[in-house]
Amino acid sequence: MEKKILIFGSGYVAAPVIEYLTRHPENRLTVASNILADAERLASHSEQVTAVTADVTNDQAIAELVAEHDIVISLVPYLFHVAIAKQCIALQKHLVTASYVSADMQQLDTAAREAGILILNEIGLDPGIDHLSAMKVIDEAHDKGGKVISFASWCGGLPAPEFNDNPLGYKFAWAPRGVLLALLNEARFYKDNAVEVIASKDLLTSAKPVVLSNELPLEGYPNRDSTPYRDAYNMPECENLIRGTLRYPGFCEVIATAHKLGLLDLEQVSTGEMRWADWIHQALSDNAVELSETVQTAFEWLGLMSEQMMPQADTVLDAFCSVLQAKLQYQENETDMIALQHRFELEFADEREYLTSTLVVKGDVGGYSAMSKTVGYPVAIATQLILDDEIRDKGVHIPVQRHFYEPILDGLEAEGIACIEQHQPELGEHFFN
Repeated sequence: MEKKILIFGSGYVAAPVIEYLTRHPENRLTVASNILADAERLASHSEQVTAVTADVTNDQAIAELVAEHDIVISLVPYLFHVAIAKQCIALQKHLVTASYVSADMQQLDTAAREAGILILNEIGLDPGIDHLSAMKVIDEAHDKGGKVISFASWCGGLPAPEFNDNPLGYKFAWAPRGVLLALLNEARFYKDNAVEVIASKDLLTSAKPVVLSNELPLEGYPNRDSTPYRDAYNMPECENLIRGTLRYPGFCEVIATAHKLGLLDLEQVSTGEMRWADWIHQALSDNAVELSETVQTAFEWLGLMSEQMMPQADTVLDAFCSVLQAKLQYQENETDMIALQHRFELEFADEREYLTSTLVVKGDVGGYSAMSKTVGYPVAIATQLILDDEIRDKGVHIPVQRHFYEPILDGLEAEGIACIEQHQPELGEHFFN
């Protein structure tokens, strides 16, 4: 029986989603994008795929497309998910996204249940694989009568080590603005059963070592608000809980200094009439900042200490982003890497056990990036399970229940994406010390 799948978005995550779903001959896919050429490029690899133009700000256009399909995958920016979800509810079509559940999306839970549809969110990498792999260990501990005393989850998308060749230790697969804006939020996590708060201005200076292996020493800083995950992961006994982002050493120091100087400033100004060196010199004076050797080297490499004119932009942040965009690009045949590690302190009777669950995936030269694989394949596997009626939930969900994570983890393992669990002599989490 023919199954019709609608995909909104034609970005780099879409390719592995399409490749996986077209392995099933009964599937017929429509890729809807505001850039038709991108959709046509994705459709050109299979007769099962059709490309169309779509404007996700047009409710009628969304509705017309949704009505013709059995399930919808939204790979567009999260701001558009709710509008798509409302059309899916009205037309009784399931929806899958890789994005965090927003407050507005959560409010659609009752309507989705009444419509008899599933809106599955947070089924990419982070969020996504992190949920699946964490819940496997947590449920196994609870099944044995144990408690989760401490839980730390670290994840990052980075250049593969052999291509980590710049002073920031980072490259952008997409626009830098979103990455930098995320650094303007405060962070909250549990330590000793109390909520710790780190102000946005201190976020990057709070970074601590996170060593995945002797070959992979990294550092991490907390993500926004980790506290809801004590309930989401059903571990009310957890005393220490943090979720954070991984970077190579150096990134946090450089971007923290940039923040202090105002390079992440969102106030509307007119740039383009000053040399970078003059702007930096003035900012150093105004903020009483001295550059460390690490930051000096990075700023010089970026051209921020040069006679180069600042680009014309509405904000200093946008001017800074244009520099990062130009300098921190993946070159042809360079690959990325994703690194994910959970750290658990488990209590069984009077004994403590320490466990890590680690995933490291590199991109394929000339093929899929690590990020596109680890976001795209979970989306595709979950979609197929819904189509095959193996996942039957209704309402707004994230994949933290056993009937979600077990088959999706099995599907990921078949794609060579599997977390390695290892016992450790200690927790080794610096944020809990």
